[in-house]
Amino acid sequence: MYKIIDKEQRSVVFKMNKAQELIYDMEKQHRMFIILKARQVGGTTYEWIEWLDRSMFLKNQTIIITAHDKEKQKEIFQRVKYCYQQIPQSIDCWEFIRNKPKTKYDNANEMYFPDRNNTIKVSLDSRSWTPSKLHITELSFRRDAEPMMTGTLPSLPKSCPCTIETTANGIGNYFYNLWMKNYWTNGENNGKWQFYCLFIPRYTDDDYRTPLEDWEEIVLPEIIKHIEKLDIDEEQKKRYLNKYEELSVKREDRVLQEFPSTPEEAFLGTGNPVFNQSIVKWLDSVSYYEDDIFSDLRIYREPEDNESYNMGVDTSEWGANWDYSSIIVRDKNLRLMACYYWHIPADELCKVIDRLYELWYISPNKLWIERNNTGIATLTKAKDYTRYNDIYTEKTVDKKTNKRTKKLWRHTNLKTRPLMISEYEEAIRTGILTEIDERVRSELYTFVYNEKNKAEAQQWCHDDWIIGDCISLQMTKNIWYIEIQ
Repeated sequence: MYKIIDKEQRSVVFKMNKAQELIYDMEKQHRMFIILKARQVGGTTYEWIEWLDRSMFLKNQTIIITAHDKEKQKEIFQRVKYCYQQIPQSIDCWEFIRNKPKTKYDNANEMYFPDRNNTIKVSLDSRSWTPSKLHITELSFRRDAEPMMTGTLPSLPKSCPCTIETTANGIGNYFYNLWMKNYWTNGENNGKWQFYCLFIPRYTDDDYRTPLEDWEEIVLPEIIKHIEKLDIDEEQKKRYLNKYEELSVKREDRVLQEFPSTPEEAFLGTGNPVFNQSIVKWLDSVSYYEDDIFSDLRIYREPEDNESYNMGVDTSEWGANWDYSSIIVRDKNLRLMACYYWHIPADELCKVIDRLYELWYISPNKLWIERNNTGIATLTKAKDYTRYNDIYTEKTVDKKTNKRTKKLWRHTNLKTRPLMISEYEEAIRTGILTEIDERVRSELYTFVYNEKNKAEAQQWCHDDWIIGDCISLQMTKNIWYIEIQ
């Protein structure tokens, strides 16, 4: 009954593929669910045909499909419109013949069937409507995802099915948090708005395979060896391997974006990250024990006699955006010695620093703390501690008076910050820095280039570890310079 334009731009009769069959089965079991998918599995196509079909035979239906931008909004509506136009005027419903319902177009994105009081609308949001079915596409790419969903979900009737279908767009955004909130519970006991989570990998498609030669044996490189654990055959492995070899010529981690085999790969392989995510994935997590006094202070290696250590500190204003304060201690070989990473007020942060000095993580090159607008309280409290004199000071010359001045802590600005981050990225990429605290691996995943090509934490994410560790790396360079002299 329904015709679509396929990938080869041919008009063909619609037939569900395996991915669409999975969605069909899920909709029979769950009213609200999230589809995290690889590219071009046909999820949106299935949805609008399913609900166009409802408009053909049921009454009083209001179907809303939301797109993430105007271009996609127009594209989806044109596909719905084409499919409707191809429906024959007389529909054979097995035991009787039904006429194709007439429609009128109220605007460029809406079809209305007056004789049945049905509406199909492709919109940018669903506000001011009370849908009987809501399908949200590419939520992870919406800048206004949180306010849009906050305004949408409470307006849904209890009987309204709601499907969120999207590819991933990195870790840390609204969609990622929504997925993780529901993923481990499968939509059960998880608050008012509970979603069942469905991941659809690219290899679900029937065409995701490449025939093998009689003599051929598939040998996978280490980075994609994990697909051995998947329920796929040798032809599917070969297809995956071929695509990996094709994409790795430019950048090997991009195969995760094009052909994710797990939800983790889907999130890690997207976005525009500063750090190579394939390398970040394999950075070492060292065993540790927690300090007796501060439970969030992890001790990885105890200090050794006659050794010096680098302590980089990034402060956060207590209560501001729930940021973290971080303290990273490394030795001259950049081995991870200790790490504190948690939300903490200024006076408590000073106590943690003092505790590390008590444990003999002593630096011959002063204590480096980032100077920014959130560290004033910490600086004020630091005066109460004997270690105050060990705080690093920058020596500058006043341009007006030509006098030498001193400023506590290390200042980062528009000039020094990009250089500091660039050197830190190089240290990870070249294998100079190989160990991290497992709590903060996600910071390296979600530190991206924004639209202005500035390196920063993705929205709803943090960069406190990165800045603290950048400072620790700069200390290492400085100590090395002093020793050479």
